[in-house]
Amino acid sequence: MRYLSLTSLIFCLFFTLLPAVHAADSHWPVEIYDVMDNQKLVIFLANEDIAESPQWQPAEGGPPVSIADALEYAHSWIEQEPQLKGAKVQEIELKPVHEHKRENRWYYLLQLRSETDGKTTANYIAILFNGKVVPAIVEPASIK
Repeated sequence: MRYLSLTSLIFCLFFTLLPAVHAADSHWPVEIYDVMDNQKLVIFLANEDIAESPQWQPAEGGPPVSIADALEYAHSWIEQEPQLKGAKVQEIELKPVHEHKRENRWYYLLQLRSETDGKTTANYIAILFNGKVVPAIVEPASIK
């Protein structure tokens, strides 16, 4: 009889806490770790933004957002960021959102280069297929 009560308690706790755990998951951003130009990058994407981004399967044709569209989104975003004045797209890659690969979600990763006082700096952005632009964070070099 004692084991039945303990089993019932565990069963009830599991099904009581399970919805709360899944509800909390949707508020945490998806962390994407990537590398471009030997820089380790972290991109934080909201689950809502990923869900609003169209699906794409490469075997079915071109992506819903062309490279030209991605460049246009990037240029519009650059114009709104004063610290990136004059930045140019140096590199662009098409990547799957690994955590949502089964859902066929993709994004563009762009490297931007700008020059200030003779010093060239690189910045990185991700562009989802819904046009959302998200800045990537360069992971600092580890201390050895």
